[in-house]
Amino acid sequence: MSGLTGQTARQKGNRLLGALLLLVALFVSATGLLTRIDYLVFDVGQRIFPRPVPDDILIVAIDEESLSRLGRWPWVRDRHAQLLDRICRSAPRAIGLDIAFSEPSDQAESDAALAEAVQRCGRVVLPLVIETPVRGGALIESPPLPALLEGAAGLGRVSVRLDEDGIARSVDLREGVGSPAWPLFSDELLRVSRGQPPRLPAAIGAAPDFVLVREGRRLFEYSGPPGSMRSISYADVLSGTVPEEFFRNRMVLIGVTASGLGDFLPTPVSALSYPMPGVEVQANVLRALDEGRLIVPLSRVWVSILCGLLALIPLLWLPRLRPLPGLLASLVWILFILTLGATLPAVALVWFPPGGALLAALLAFPLWSGLRLEAARRHLDAELRLLGEQLPETTPESADLVQKMSFEQRIAWVQQAQEHLRLLERQRNEALAFISHDLRSPLASVVHELEGKSVCETVRLRPPLLRALGMVQEFLQLARAEALMPEQMKEVDLGAVLHQAADELHERFRKEGRELVRIGLDEPVWVHGNFESLERCGINLLHNALVHAPDKAPVRLGVDRQPREVRFWVENPGEMLGEAEIERLFLRFSRGERGASQPTSTGLGLYYVRTVAERHGGSAGVDFPDGRIRFWVALPKR
Repeated sequence: MSGLTGQTARQKGNRLLGALLLLVALFVSATGLLTRIDYLVFDVGQRIFPRPVPDDILIVAIDEESLSRLGRWPWVRDRHAQLLDRICRSAPRAIGLDIAFSEPSDQAESDAALAEAVQRCGRVVLPLVIETPVRGGALIESPPLPALLEGAAGLGRVSVRLDEDGIARSVDLREGVGSPAWPLFSDELLRVSRGQPPRLPAAIGAAPDFVLVREGRRLFEYSGPPGSMRSISYADVLSGTVPEEFFRNRMVLIGVTASGLGDFLPTPVSALSYPMPGVEVQANVLRALDEGRLIVPLSRVWVSILCGLLALIPLLWLPRLRPLPGLLASLVWILFILTLGATLPAVALVWFPPGGALLAALLAFPLWSGLRLEAARRHLDAELRLLGEQLPETTPESADLVQKMSFEQRIAWVQQAQEHLRLLERQRNEALAFISHDLRSPLASVVHELEGKSVCETVRLRPPLLRALGMVQEFLQLARAEALMPEQMKEVDLGAVLHQAADELHERFRKEGRELVRIGLDEPVWVHGNFESLERCGINLLHNALVHAPDKAPVRLGVDRQPREVRFWVENPGEMLGEAEIERLFLRFSRGERGASQPTSTGLGLYYVRTVAERHGGSAGVDFPDGRIRFWVALPKR
């Protein structure tokens, strides 16, 4: 019963642990509580798996050298026109001019020259900026000048999403004020490079009553820290020192990289150092689009489902392992979740935020340990209460004192009481062995003397003396079984043991006209045990069948080999017993109706069988297959 209670308690503890881990994982996944940790894991994957630098994407950089050679920014726009003419003569696949020309300059001729250069090239993509001109005002869409827009091959927005931690690692495929009308600047550049038809929206302008609408969020990878993408100085191109063929079949982005000009963004590969120029961020987005490597984030529902499943995985080993292996397995599991979150974007182009599963994995071992400690505390308190009833002199004086004791003090009290109980048990066994040994000899002598007496004296005295002698022998055997130690066991052939037990009762079976069938005893069955005690087990089970089986009914003795144990059994025809009888079968002094009428029955036979089985690390029981009664003993395999 205590084993069943312990098993039930463990099951309840496992269910409670599973519920706590599942609750933690779902709560973190639903609320985004560990979003920064999720992004940190993603960024680690970025550093572990950087993408190669493409050869067909080139940045013409407005850098410090260009400013020193060409003068202060902003420059006259016909200078940009000269640059476009030089690049376009090399037949590039597309040109992305990442400079906003939303308002006219002071020189109309310069604006017109730039518009003519854009139209002559026919491959230029211009940026659209979504901004708030006045603090607290409405969002507006700021396109290039109409003259520039007429000659542009494409128009796309240059905005990059800053995630919750302020790092640029995401873009939206479509975005706009009121409706997601505008594609990415890099997406338009890629479309022009592939010769696909234009897709300009019908209306551009302000929408003061609308908010910014986004759709199709994707994450992208970087090729490395700032400066990793191939670039060339604006001044070098304009001066003609760069061969025109240098731009052939390449996608060219023109933008600002000089400090203090343009937009600079923190990225996963530069967040703690120098931020990355916006034009280089656009180049990385262009590379991701060109290679088809935009990363799709899982929906919140799928993230919650996966985190919930991963949170329950530690239940596969924590209840089955000892603390140290359980801790090591939990650490390996934490590393696996981190590895999954870091590598999945690079391998499968799917982003799974692992924060919920990671926190559940971190809490799994501490929670499991806490539940085990609490269960151990309750067990110790129960043991102290039980010992207090049995041994009041060895336990605390009151329940309040037990509650105030530390864990170590409780263990010490239980150990002291258990030592006292072992002393009493040893004294009891010694007393039983002494009594059994001293009574056996005179009783055996009396029985021997009665063999030559008259029939009347024999009939009157023999049965009680035989019963007393049998009881003494049973007590002596039981005392030896309870004192059985591992060093008394060795490798024995169970088949030989059972053959000898059957031979011991062969004459009794013959006199009663019963058949004893032996099954599976001829092949060696090796177990680690004590020959004498196992033989007595077989004799007791066979004797039990002789007493309780119907008259003339055959008895079968056999061995079953199972993967982890060896089971020997004795079987005879009989009806199924009630639950109350089954519970009493292997108790001390328990006898059936026919056994109670036997003069030598002590009620210790099956109790002896159970004791020997448990001393061997096994168990004993009874089954009722097909109208028969089968008593069995299971022993661990060698």
